[in-house]
Parts: sequence; C-alpha cells; structure tokens
Amino acid sequence: MSTVIFMSTISKLSDDRKQLNVLEPVVLDPLPERPLVSILISNYNYGAYLSDAIESALQQTYNKLEIVVCDDGSTDASPHILERYRSQDRRISVVYRANGGQSLALNAAFRKSTGEIVCLLDADDVFVPNKVQRVVEAFSAAPGAGLAVNRMLIVDKNRKSLGEIPLLSHLATGWLGPSLNTCGPKVLPGLPPSSGLSLRRAIAKSIFPLPSGLRAYSDTLIQVLAPRITPIVGVQAPLSEYRIHGANVAAVSAFTEDRLRNLAVWEREIWRAWRSHILSSSASSLDAPVPEETPTLMDYAYARFRSDSGAKTIFRAIPPDYFLALPRLFRWYWRASPMMPNWLFRKAFAFAYGQTQVKRLVAKILCRFHDSLRALERFLKQIECTGRRVSNTRPSAGLKERWMSVAGTERELRETARFNGMRDE
Repeated sequence: MSTVIFMSTISKLSDDRKQLNVLEPVVLDPLPERPLVSILISNYNYGAYLSDAIESALQQTYNKLEIVVCDDGSTDASPHILERYRSQDRRISVVYRANGGQSLALNAAFRKSTGEIVCLLDADDVFVPNKVQRVVEAFSAAPGAGLAVNRMLIVDKNRKSLGEIPLLSHLATGWLGPSLNTCGPKVLPGLPPSSGLSLRRAIAKSIFPLPSGLRAYSDTLIQVLAPRITPIVGVQAPLSEYRIHGANVAAVSAFTEDRLRNLAVWEREIWRAWRSHILSSSASSLDAPVPEETPTLMDYAYARFRSDSGAKTIFRAIPPDYFLALPRLFRWYWRASPMMPNWLFRKAFAFAYGQTQVKRLVAKILCRFHDSLRALERFLKQIECTGRRVSNTRPSAGLKERWMSVAGTERELRETARFNGMRDE
C-alpha cells in the first residue's frame, strides 16, 4: 500500500474512534469456591532454567492446580527434564510439537488445560510460592475482573534482583476498555509481561488461539486485547521473577537488522489481530472501515537500521493517533527520532526497547529512589496516624477530667449527707 493511500485513511480514524466507544466488559460467571488453576508454560531450549520454573509451580501454597508445558521442538535437555517431572507428579502434562513459535506453543498448552483460571509462566521465569493463592484471592475479591496482573522482580541469571516491573508507573487496574479505542493496538502503562498475567478462562477463550505468525511477543497481544474486554485487578506485591540471562527472546541488549525485521513482522501480526478483534466485536457500529494496515514504528525502525533513505516517508505515514497509544517517554523518543543520526537512533532504540547495562543501572538507581520514596511515604503516614491518635486522646482526657469532677462532687454530697445524719443523731 502506498504512502498516499495510508495518508488518505488517517482523516477517517477519528470518526472510527468515536464509533468504537461502545465497549462493555464481558460478564463473567461466578468462580467456584476453590477453582482449578492452569499454569501454562511454553518452552524452547530453556533447559537451563526450566527446572526452576516447574519447581516454582509445584511449590505453590495453593495446590488445586495443573501445570501444562508445551515444548516447542527443543534441541537441548528440555525433553529429558520434562519427562522426569511428568513421571514424578501427575499434575504435570506435557505437549510436544515441532518448532513453530511461542503463540502455537501457548495455543497447544491452552487446549490441553481445563482450569477456570489460567496463569502464564515463561520457561525462564519463576513464581513466588504464594503467587497462585494471591491470584485466586484477587479474582474472588473482584468477581467482574477477567485479567489479574502482579508486580514482578527483574533478576539476573542467578536470580539476583535488578529492579521491579513496573518501575515508575502503577499497575493498570479497573475497567479501562474505553481508553483503548485508538486507531491502533495499545499496551496500557503498568502491564507486566507473560509471567505477571493471569486470565479467567472465559477471557482467555476470547483471545486464544493466538495467530501463528506471532512467533514471539505473544504476551503483547494479550496485553492489547484483554483490557478491551474485561476489568483488571492488580496485586501490588511482586509475585513473579522476570529473568534476564543473555539468551532471552525479548530482553536483549542489542538489536540487529534481522531482529528488527522480525519485530516489524510481529507488530503487523498484532495489528491484524487487533483489527480482527475490533471488527468482530464492533462491526455493526462502524461507519468507516478500520484500516487494513498502516506503517508501524518497527517498520520505521527497521528502515533506520538499514539506513534506508525512505525511512522518513515511512515515519510520516504513521497515523498521529498511533503515538498517543505510547507511554509518554516513548512518545518523546519517537517524536525526536527523525532528528537523530542513524548511529544515535540505534543506541537510543537499544536503550528504550532493550535491556542494556546502562538501562539496568538506571533502573536500579530509580528502583532504589522509588523504594526510598515508598519508605518516606510510609513514615509520613505513621506520623499522621500518630498525630490522629494523639488528637483523639485529648477529648478523652477532657471527658475523664469532667467525670472525675462529677465523681468528686458526688463524694462531697455523700460525705455532707453522712455528716448531717451524724449531727441529727
């Protein structure tokens, strides 16, 4: 599609947004008192970390659960590890398939599962022992919510803490569907990746199967679609660990042209899935069609990495509302990006979207600063509560003084009466 055609569709997008402001959350059936929870793990050559993930699932304090692992054609020791665990615990089910990417692996695991609640766990991540218990409690306390999210710790390959997700924003909570009616897929600020996402089964059914072309970043599509159809309940405690170990699919420190090309392909898959969801849920209310496809930021980034002379043309063809779907800091970065030379653009892109050492250092500093602010906030609250207790005790002291005064008067009257009686005798 040419740039002219892209630009001609932009003027129609605002009208489309008005027509799409009709979202209502999906009505959910009540959960049973002790729902079955399915933990879904997709694995591809993460044998070095797979045992940690499975052990963390087995050691949950909530024991009414099943663990479904889909191995996506691993060539390392993963199959031997999976067979060992399957032989030891009947709660573990294993599905093997030829390598096809994360989405197909998750689809296979979801088809095998039966739980009323679905928790996602990456094969290189870890759940804390009370993760599932807290998720069940969160869904029980918010029966209308179909998506539960929790904070996550960022850890290195040896599980040493590096920071927290989300770092500076609050967890997204509540019914936020109407805010997502933009002209493109939007990930809300404060949503964690896979191992911080849990779904009611009815919501998962409306999202699965994930598109086969989305070989990675499958959790991004869940982050895009789930808040459009259900409220979110947040658990503020860190219940999962997001491990950065140097061989991550997503958390990388450097980007190549090949990776940027894949990112552009996967972003288009997310766009198509988002568009399909829009049409299937709101087709009757649309006066103008949702655009089939527009250039994406990853298309532009791929062009910049290739030093393509047409990069600025691609950037100008991206709909303005697309930028509104981004967090503010990312919005500033992309707005400034056309003015950057290619070498600086690559460095800035790696910092914004990767896990560079500089970024981890900045994140650690910000995390400590954030912790200090939290401690200060708790201290100020304690002072405020102490002040309230003191102010509440002062009226009580006054009442006590008045009561003692009345009691003293009564004693004086009794003593006077007794004296008068003695005198009459």
